[in-house]
Amino acid sequence: MMNKKTIFFLLSVTLLALLLNLGLALYILDIGHFLKPFNIEIMDFIRLVMLIAITAAFSSLMFSEIISRFMLGVTLVKQPSTYLEKWLFTSVERQSRQLGIVMPQIGVFYASGLNAFTAGWGQRHAMFAVSSGLLETLDQDELEAVIGHELAHIENGDMVSLALARGIVVSLTELPARLFGLLIDSFIFRRRSQGGVAYLAVYWFCMLLMGLFPHFIVMWFSRHREFSADKTSALLNGGEKMILALQRLSADRQHPLFLKQITAFGITSSVLEGLVGDLGSIKNIFSSHPPLNKRIHVIQKQLNLQNKN
Repeated sequence: MMNKKTIFFLLSVTLLALLLNLGLALYILDIGHFLKPFNIEIMDFIRLVMLIAITAAFSSLMFSEIISRFMLGVTLVKQPSTYLEKWLFTSVERQSRQLGIVMPQIGVFYASGLNAFTAGWGQRHAMFAVSSGLLETLDQDELEAVIGHELAHIENGDMVSLALARGIVVSLTELPARLFGLLIDSFIFRRRSQGGVAYLAVYWFCMLLMGLFPHFIVMWFSRHREFSADKTSALLNGGEKMILALQRLSADRQHPLFLKQITAFGITSSVLEGLVGDLGSIKNIFSSHPPLNKRIHVIQKQLNLQNKN
């Protein structure tokens, strides 16, 4: 069941971190000085930024399903025709019933990578999508584990909380960074109508200053929810199936950690992950998913405890 307290806590902590970073950026850049020629009060400027950011965050949630379908070419399967589609419907329906949620829409998109994700703005308005590569590569036991994992995200409300949190992070880093850059650039180079050197310098400075800590919070929460979804799927389908699925994903070089381009919801993730490159554990703290070997280890540990009992 969706944990409203958890969602409220995540959004509150993320918003607080962003506001602190925003205030620090305003102080360091002395934005009030650059706003005076335009007769704009600093508090009015902050209110405008906040309004646009929160509106953008909720819009990204409301239209997340449409956006993901458009980006990946997801085709909704209304009436299953093939054996695999019928099996997929049966498995999703069974596990949805076990979790006590409304069966989501089911979509398939054509990609060779092993991918699956959920989107939507609530348990009753959700979509579960899977790549053709995943359907063709994994066996039914492994597919059931992946389905259970994704449906657990719907049950827990993860897609809602993370979509809102990511939307707020992106809006309150990307938007102020661009506004500050354009404002300072126009003040220094008055004849420029496009961003110049000052714009780029301020933009990247703000992206790092305002995005680092809030991004870390959201990614930590995302990794925590992955472990929870693994546990739920293991309870539904058996820990052995979940381990087999994770091992298959770990062995596949095309596996992009469950659609990073969808879960990132913006430039912040790509910027920060690009900065740390492949620096092992440092990169892991900026990732939305834990290392697969760690997820396997956690489930194996749970199985060992169950066997002892």
